[in-house]
Amino acid sequence: MKKTTPNTLLVIKNRALGDSVITLGAIQYLRDTLKDTEIIYAVPSWTYPLYKDVQTAAHKVIPMDFKTMSDWWESYKVIRAFEVDSVLEFFQSGRTSKFFRFFSSLGRFKYFYHNHHKKVGDVHDQGVIKSNIQRDLDAAWTYFGNPDHLPDYIHYTPSMGLHVEKKHQITFGVVATRETKMWSMESYRDLARLIYNDDPNMKIIIPLGPGDDEIENKIYELDFPRNCHIIKEKLDALPKALAESKLYIGNDTGLKHISIALGIPTLSFFGPEPPTEWHPYSTNDHPYYYKEGLECRTQNAHYCGLSTCDSMICLSSFSPSEVFQDYLRMTKNR
Repeated sequence: MKKTTPNTLLVIKNRALGDSVITLGAIQYLRDTLKDTEIIYAVPSWTYPLYKDVQTAAHKVIPMDFKTMSDWWESYKVIRAFEVDSVLEFFQSGRTSKFFRFFSSLGRFKYFYHNHHKKVGDVHDQGVIKSNIQRDLDAAWTYFGNPDHLPDYIHYTPSMGLHVEKKHQITFGVVATRETKMWSMESYRDLARLIYNDDPNMKIIIPLGPGDDEIENKIYELDFPRNCHIIKEKLDALPKALAESKLYIGNDTGLKHISIALGIPTLSFFGPEPPTEWHPYSTNDHPYYYKEGLECRTQNAHYCGLSTCDSMICLSSFSPSEVFQDYLRMTKNR
């Protein structure tokens, strides 16, 4: 495929919070490769405040939605205003596919995309299950990269620049998109007690969102120790709150990806989904807990799609005392 060098490249990731952070790695690669190209990163408007006060490899981060015809028209006007001549979409969806196929001819810009669900396509290793950063990099390399050098995800960890003073603080990421991705609240409570007994001055922040009332009630019900503090930051203030921490301990969720992009070491719990796709990071700074070989993950696919589970065998075997030892190892010399 003939490579192109756009003057203005619009990168699209019309996905959830963590997904948008993951793509920052590929944007860094595009910035390194297309040195004379202005790179604009478009994310859903609800995630946009996350990028308000941080630096990324993109020249600009903008909100862009595709839910209604009004959204479509506003998005097209933005593309024309920035004089975009090429668009690269990661994780293509049906809605965005229709939008760009229609407006690319009208707006006279080139449209490139990667739909990882398809088994056949232009992108290198199309359809292969691999790390999400690598899949984004494969698409960026296919359309814009040096043919002789395929980038490796290890060298393109997402980065969100934000200078803050570290506090004697760690983060617990107790939320997740479904229950089966959550280490038990009792386990978090027991871990917090171990940390408190070792160092009563170690503050533990627990970020919660508007829909996390049940989790908040559970924290009070289980009598978490006094060093635990629930925080309810707006999205634009969340990076600063997380960046002050020395370590993230928690579920595989958007909070984890933001923490990693802020340069914070992490300890992550993986239950129904293997880390292959959703933990595209060096395990030296970002080790994880994952129980291999569970048949329940592989009956229909390479993961378990259940929202609830009675046994939670995938996560229940990781004890607070085990995690506490890793916490000590990762914090005592920092």
